[in-house]
Amino acid sequence: MSEPIFECANIPVAVASKALKVDCQTVRLLLQSGAVNWGIAYHRTPKSRQYSYLIYPKKFYEETGFLYKGGTSE
Repeated sequence: MSEPIFECANIPVAVASKALKVDCQTVRLLLQSGAVNWGIAYHRTPKSRQYSYLIYPKKFYEETGFLYKGGTSE
């Protein structure tokens, strides 16, 4: 079986939450705490209090089986 092609560099938090059947805040907290290896939460600047989120499509696919092909829906 061939490896799927990953068309996007990032999966939106809302899409990941639908795939996992949890709310967006749960996904954000998982990323902030480092409890998952398929994404990260980071501050854009050292003084920023807000987080930005990066969810890696390949790692997310390997862990969950969900293949994101772009757009906002599953």
